[in-house]
Amino acid sequence: MQVGNSFNTQTSNYVNDNKTGVEKALARIAATKELNGTDGASLILSNALSSQISSMTQSIQNSNDAIGMYQIADGALKALSIGSDTLGELSVRYNSDTLNASQKGSLEQAFTSVTKGMKDIMAQATFNGQNVLSSTLGLDASQLDSLSISNQQSVSDLQNNLTSLSSEVSSRTKSYEVGIANALSSVSNLTSANAQISETPLDKIISDFSQNQIKLDSSMMAQLHQTTLMQQQISTLLA
Repeated sequence: MQVGNSFNTQTSNYVNDNKTGVEKALARIAATKELNGTDGASLILSNALSSQISSMTQSIQNSNDAIGMYQIADGALKALSIGSDTLGELSVRYNSDTLNASQKGSLEQAFTSVTKGMKDIMAQATFNGQNVLSSTLGLDASQLDSLSISNQQSVSDLQNNLTSLSSEVSSRTKSYEVGIANALSSVSNLTSANAQISETPLDKIISDFSQNQIKLDSSMMAQLHQTTLMQQQISTLLA
């Protein structure tokens, strides 16, 4: 009676299965990128997807920067709008026929002071060293240089311009936000697609490799223990 035959057959099967698994795992670990495809087409496709993901990720970063810039512009425009309202009130009071020269002089000083403060706000509204309220970005608020307390229309024109600029900033910010949302959706889809053909993480491959070894060792020990017990039982029966 060849009791060991069953053990040898099962052990051989475990060894062969594990050998196949080990060879695959080692090949995957050695490869720079594991691909399900059998030729270079999968590698080309994966690289193309990775390039698209990288490009769109950079685009998202650029859009975030733009939103940050327009947030600075929006804050500055809100402060300028408050200042322009004050200038409007001063101009209306100044042009009243009931005021004397001394009173008008005080209003002129206040008008000049507010205007200076607004110019400081414009000068400080910068992003990466660039003034955000400039003609370069299409957000020109330079009308401050042509204001006059005696010319109510100049103040009114400034107020209308600031309102228009605020609307433009809001529209641009919204456009970038929508663009980011769409880009994130595309990146998610591209990443999922790339995951279908690209590499399994190296730590996962190594973990699978180790688990296969543990399974083989455990199975062989169990089979050896079972065979030893059977041999002992047979020896007892034959004694």
